[in-house]
Amino acid sequence: MLMSAGMTTRTRRPRDLDELVNYREHEGLWSGFFEENWLKPKLRALGYTHVRFFSGTICDYNGSYRERACELKREGMPVEYRLYG
Repeated sequence: MLMSAGMTTRTRRPRDLDELVNYREHEGLWSGFFEENWLKPKLRALGYTHVRFFSGTICDYNGSYRERACELKREGMPVEYRLYG
């Protein structure tokens, strides 16, 4: 069985998005605005032509995302999945 790029071999859990972009330096909520206006431009600058965020949970105390999935694709490469939060 082939594994998707970005998955760790031992746990089959997607790697942390922090390996590509230090999203923890963002001072504010990890929200839809953060994804579209802060995170997505940084990922596109790394050469990803397709960036999509989905799933995850929302923190009760501040409404920010946790365990949010990110689907990434570069031209001619397989889809990668990463987690943040």
